[in-house]
Amino acid sequence: MRIALLCAGLGHVNRGHEVFARGLFDLLCDSADITLFKGGGVSGAREHVIANLPRRAACLEHIHATGSPNWAEAIREHERCRIEALTFAYAALQPLLEGDFDIIHCLEREVCEVIHQHRHLFRRIPRIVFSNGGAIPARDLPPCDFVQEHSAYNLQRSARHKAFLIPHGVDLTRFHPAVRSDFRACHGIPADAFVAISVGTICYWHKRMDYVIRELAALPAVHLIIAGQENEDSAAIKALGQQLMGGRILFTTLSHDELPQAYAAADVFVLGSLFETFGIAYIEALAMGLPVICTEHPNQRAIVQEGIFIDMEQPGALTAALRDADPARLAALRTRGPEIARRDYDLQVLREQYLAHYRRIAASPVGLPPWTLRRRIGANLRNLLRRATRAFDA
Repeated sequence: MRIALLCAGLGHVNRGHEVFARGLFDLLCDSADITLFKGGGVSGAREHVIANLPRRAACLEHIHATGSPNWAEAIREHERCRIEALTFAYAALQPLLEGDFDIIHCLEREVCEVIHQHRHLFRRIPRIVFSNGGAIPARDLPPCDFVQEHSAYNLQRSARHKAFLIPHGVDLTRFHPAVRSDFRACHGIPADAFVAISVGTICYWHKRMDYVIRELAALPAVHLIIAGQENEDSAAIKALGQQLMGGRILFTTLSHDELPQAYAAADVFVLGSLFETFGIAYIEALAMGLPVICTEHPNQRAIVQEGIFIDMEQPGALTAALRDADPARLAALRTRGPEIARRDYDLQVLREQYLAHYRRIAASPVGLPPWTLRRRIGANLRNLLRRATRAFDA
């Protein structure tokens, strides 16, 4: 059973998506024949860097956003990621064809679409697995043979005949309450301060770091650590943080290996996003023994299980949650978080689930769809539409 794991963003950025890819490869590399295809970094015996146009390339700095000005940066970021994934996918075709893999596990939908579209090129047709990191509903999923969902809520909305559930996991040897940290001392945070931490891209449109800043600025005794990748929003958000919180706010970009030190310096974890497909930072915080304050959504309730759930759209909601938090409740959450992480998200437990599903997938029948009257009519209609579109544009 030969497995190819593909992640175009790995080596370029360090979001939950890429953390998942790196963690899954490291988890399975000693117990399965798995090869990692990534967008950047260093190649090795079982890690291949695939040439691509990365999302942060200088030539992509001036993308014209054709849409609402309020969503201009989100549109540009989506387009950068799409180009990165497409160039990666086409460049990966040759080593994938030469590798004779049984399973190709894709993390980006554009990559999945390209590989699936070219299945007829393979000597032995591989099974295509898509990790649904964007909570894409069944009707919008890319073509694939199997879909990995990360939460029970997303599984209910998926293509049930080919979907399976394995949540994200956390390395409990690195993320645990006993981590010793000098992070406060190194960054001038008072030892007796109450500190909140938020982990994610420093942006407006998803992680809503500006909301977190405005809410915590109203609490003079609270300090805030924001750890995450930067984008075009980051300079303005940093300026807002300095304006409203002054020396009580710290912005930092850390490697995943450095994150436990930052978590260990905090008293509570907050995230301002209104929805997350999963949110690896949630379970990292749980494992570290931090109470989690997050959006009131059935997906987040199912993942975090025991936390403080609020309407993150409401001004004042996060301020009130921290101001009125019961110390006994916070203490109980600090105890329960690591217990939940050990029971449901320990990578060592999830390893066996991955191996079992991969064996099942590798043994499943696979083939190209037969040429039927329905497919012939569909192909003819698509060709007519393309011709009509070209004639109209001319």
